[in-house]
Amino acid sequence: MRTIEKLASWAEAEPGSKQARVRVLLQAQLDDGQFIVVLDDRGWSSSEEWAQVTPAGIRETALVVVGPDEPAPGWTRAEELHAYWEYIQSILTAQQLHASIDELMALDHEVQFGPRLQRLLTAAGH
Repeated sequence: MRTIEKLASWAEAEPGSKQARVRVLLQAQLDDGQFIVVLDDRGWSSSEEWAQVTPAGIRETALVVVGPDEPAPGWTRAEELHAYWEYIQSILTAQQLHASIDELMALDHEVQFGPRLQRLLTAAGH
């Protein structure tokens, strides 16, 4: 049985913009090194140019945009967290990956930068 080792967000710069635009792919890394896509619809844009953003800021924002979100009106933070991890769990279960919500919440989560993003940050002096 395959097990999930950690979560990894792959952050990559959108091409062709002077302003910071980043797309983020949330993946589960398995014990065999394979990556399974969990969320592929996340990202953000900013009015800041690439020279103004920092790697730490990108890492922090990437973790925010993949979730969990702030609670909806009338929801508590605990309810939002549970709903988010239940959603992530359902995506993984559909791919024959089974983990409890507690196990998912305990996973390490790292942010990795794609090559285009790395080049832009290097060119900006980071």
